Amino acid sequence: WLCQFVNPGLCAASCCLFSFAGAVPLLVLCVQEPELSLKRVAASALSDIAKHTPELAQVVVDAGAVSYLAPLLVNQDAKLKRQVCSALGQIAKHSVDLAEVVVEAEVFPKSLTCLKYPDEFVQKHAATLVREVVKHTPELAQLVVANGGVGALVEYANNGTGNNR
Repeated sequence: WLCQFVNPGLCAASCCLFSFAGAVPLLVLCVQEPELSLKRVAASALSDIAKHTPELAQVVVDAGAVSYLAPLLVNQDAKLKRQVCSALGQIAKHSVDLAEVVVEAEVFPKSLTCLKYPDEFVQKHAATLVREVVKHTPELAQLVVANGGVGALVEYANNGTGNNR
């Protein structure tokens, strides 16, 4: 609604696309900063941007976000891990091409180890990331299987509680 308020002549999607396009490179720079809280907020914002449309997810990809987010899967901070898993999943969900960009950033098997992380929200977002990748093609699903995905997902399902199951 903010986009329409600022410029009522443009449709909401076009206006937001142009607005986010300028902000995304700055968020990618924030992900690269050493300050942990800045990384968390930037990853969360990138996730929120990418979730809406394939075009916005492509803006995030074009800014180079995936190559900076993927290595953060091994960071030990739970809040950052969950935001990174969420952002990568939001990017991957839209299309085969976007899912392949995420996979090419070598998120497997790193994201599968997140399924064993003590924080249940990290586990949930990691499982969602896996789901968003494998739903597109049998080849992407096979890649997850080849990286130990079946065992990791079975263990996650057996150990999960509540909605995380």
